[in-house]
Amino acid sequence: MGKIKGALKKEAGIIFISITVLLIFAGVFKINDYDMKVYFMAMEIFIFVLIIYILISILYYKQEENLKSKIESLEIEKKMIIDSSIEEKNSVYEYFLLWIHQIKTPITAAKLLVDREEISPAEIKKQIFYIEDYTNMALNFLKISNKEADMDITEIDLDKVVKNVIKKYSILFISNRITLKYDKIEEKVVSDTKWLSILLEQIVSNAIKYSQGGEVEIRFHKFENCLEIRDTGIGIRAEDIPKIFDRGYSGFNGRMNQKSSGIGLFLASEIAKKLSIDIKVDSKLSKGSSFRLYFKA
Repeated sequence: MGKIKGALKKEAGIIFISITVLLIFAGVFKINDYDMKVYFMAMEIFIFVLIIYILISILYYKQEENLKSKIESLEIEKKMIIDSSIEEKNSVYEYFLLWIHQIKTPITAAKLLVDREEISPAEIKKQIFYIEDYTNMALNFLKISNKEADMDITEIDLDKVVKNVIKKYSILFISNRITLKYDKIEEKVVSDTKWLSILLEQIVSNAIKYSQGGEVEIRFHKFENCLEIRDTGIGIRAEDIPKIFDRGYSGFNGRMNQKSSGIGLFLASEIAKKLSIDIKVDSKLSKGSSFRLYFKA
């Protein structure tokens, strides 16, 4: 009904002119005493043509409105794509600013170690490990940012994935004098081996970072279908917990210890979303933190 009113409003000028012409001719016929039958016959033909014209006009008006609606929809979609592209570009830019800040630390440390008279091979290996780890982190961020990131979701042996992560970070467990508590996990979960490994690496790395001389425990809770990584480190303030997965958020502990640029847990969160894994954090200052990964049944 609204479109019909709109079409009539658009053609109001022609309708007004047509009625005016009909009234003028009616007056001419009356004044000159012409046969009004001829006038009414002509008026019927004129009105019929006018109605046909209006119907065609209504039809075209509907098409124009539909076309306008589609154009507006496309414009909105175009704006959303542009905004999304700008947001992704800014995200990558901000991420690599943080990444550069973080990778500078092991590079500087390695240079200082080389300049010493007595070079410690173990310390050099540790700093090289950090450089390699941060480089892989940057590559993984670029990959996970890709909407078409390859995922091979299948049933996997969780024990094998966890052991590979522990083996990779063994140099840091030893260097930071951290005790590891881990019993073989006799469970399988549905996930992607590669991306789950990267997710676990970020959380284990974070536990090691803040638990020097402490303990890290990794265990599986069967009834909750949940993997827990618990440490006895410095813990996280309650007000920081809701923000720890934000890009670039290092929190009070990160700023105090100058060890965090806030990109590891952000990457972990992005991967968790892709894998449909829920992460829950429980922590108390000076008593450690617990990260629980809940897998879909």
